[in-house]
Amino acid sequence: MVSLCNLYGKINNPDSTVPITDAIWDWCRNNIHPYDIDSLCEMLESEKLAHITYMDLIQDDATFSIKRFIRDLCDLGTVFELYFALYRLKYYGNVDYARNLYYEGRLCDSLAFLERYWQYVDEGGVQSSYFRRLQRDYVQSHMFPDFRMRLKLDRKKGKIMYGADIQSVFDICWYTFSRMVADVAPPVDEDLDYFESQGSILSCLVCGKYFVRHSSRQLYCDNPNCQAERNRKNRRACYARKKSSEAENKE
Repeated sequence: MVSLCNLYGKINNPDSTVPITDAIWDWCRNNIHPYDIDSLCEMLESEKLAHITYMDLIQDDATFSIKRFIRDLCDLGTVFELYFALYRLKYYGNVDYARNLYYEGRLCDSLAFLERYWQYVDEGGVQSSYFRRLQRDYVQSHMFPDFRMRLKLDRKKGKIMYGADIQSVFDICWYTFSRMVADVAPPVDEDLDYFESQGSILSCLVCGKYFVRHSSRQLYCDNPNCQAERNRKNRRACYARKKSSEAENKE
């Protein structure tokens, strides 16, 4: 979900000149095929379809529309931007991020959802009673798709699962996203790999990209340039503290 939202920010930036099709292809190649995940995996793992004569059939089923991907990406990206604005308002009192939420993008415009609430926002954040109204309107505005629950076979573990009917990588993201937003959600299976990979989602203070934070003190993503800037800021802060301490000692 983080990588898709970063892709959205990358190609929807009004100043971006990145070729859209190339960016989408690079994401798919480095992550996963976006659609019909279960059926394609079943075809590729089937001994009946392993022969080269079935390659055209698999290729046809694996072909997807770039326009469809862009539409699904914009739906996810715009709603996550709104969620992140609400998150930063509530926990960090960051008003500027939410004030600049609306913009005219290269692919689609962002949501102007918060405009009606500015009378209830100040530099200290948003008043608690109206934050609940924001959350209620956020959920009731039908921004999230519905999910169908069903029984399905986990072939790797050989177990029957009961869960959301997932047909695309966007379904996975929406399901994960819904669990983040919900105050009460069904418990997840105890999967150590799953729990070890979880953390809060933040925006890097240098590049602005989303990343999954695994430490309460982490404010920068893993990009070497961002880490270098973090080290520079720490050194400057350390030098400033040292000079201040020396000045106090002289007094």
